[in-house]
Amino acid sequence: MASSMMLLAWGMTTSVPTTCAIPIEPLKIQAYNQPHQAIQTYQNHKESLQRETCSETALLYRYVLMAAIRLQNWPIVEEVVQSLQSEKLASDVEGKELNIINNIGVAYRKAGQTDDALTHYRCALTYAHTHDARALIKINIAIVHRNAGQPAIGFRLLEGIEEGYLPSVILAGLHVAKGNTALQINRYNEAKHAYQQARDHYLAMKDNRNAQAVVANMLVVALATHDLSTYDQLRPLSTFEPDLISDHGLRFIQWLDTFRSYSSVKNLSKMQQQTEAIAADYLEFVALLSSRYGLNQGGRNVF
Repeated sequence: MASSMMLLAWGMTTSVPTTCAIPIEPLKIQAYNQPHQAIQTYQNHKESLQRETCSETALLYRYVLMAAIRLQNWPIVEEVVQSLQSEKLASDVEGKELNIINNIGVAYRKAGQTDDALTHYRCALTYAHTHDARALIKINIAIVHRNAGQPAIGFRLLEGIEEGYLPSVILAGLHVAKGNTALQINRYNEAKHAYQQARDHYLAMKDNRNAQAVVANMLVVALATHDLSTYDQLRPLSTFEPDLISDHGLRFIQWLDTFRSYSSVKNLSKMQQQTEAIAADYLEFVALLSSRYGLNQGGRNVF
């Protein structure tokens, strides 16, 4: 992804409402569940989207942006961001700046461009006029600091977020971020507690997908603290509903299982081969466990 700034600069022209080229709800569903299909839908209608606008064009682009970020398709990310900055969409974007700029910040974060991510998140804060919105952006800023090797700064920022009156969806994300950051500074009890709180919120929302996904984080804590009985107790919950787990998530859990059973140098090559298949979102956990138990230090036994 290009390193140039993409802060949105709105024009003053007014778009003319027309019938949208893409139905909004189907694209939204695709963006969340079938990002490849969402990108294909965008490609099929790109010319008509560029030629005409409707009252929901900016929202359509936002869903395409979300799908492209999930797929780390940076050419599409840049293309959509450029479209969102066009003058003809100025009136359509008005009122949606917070979400759009935040999404761009996410794109930069996932691309590893820390400075650009922080710039966009801080810009998004200027549009965050509610406690909920400010909390969401601060969580994202804390994640950037953790990814940049500054977990202590991120943890202090997360601890400073007032939890009262936050909806469960933001509270769940806050606790996941707290857990991930606490892991990085070896505060394992706090990480365990944070993940459990996140899971409780997901279950309360009936978000079974994320409730199941966060169990993998809890398994990492169990391994980091050599609590194998807790690992074995939690492990079935991580794949309880197989249809709700991604291929990346399943590969990570399989890696954890191998790590759990690792007992001699004979398995070291297998661990390294499995690590190569781990998605980027899980590599910080792989690095943490590998470092904690000297996995790459001459084949020393882990357990």
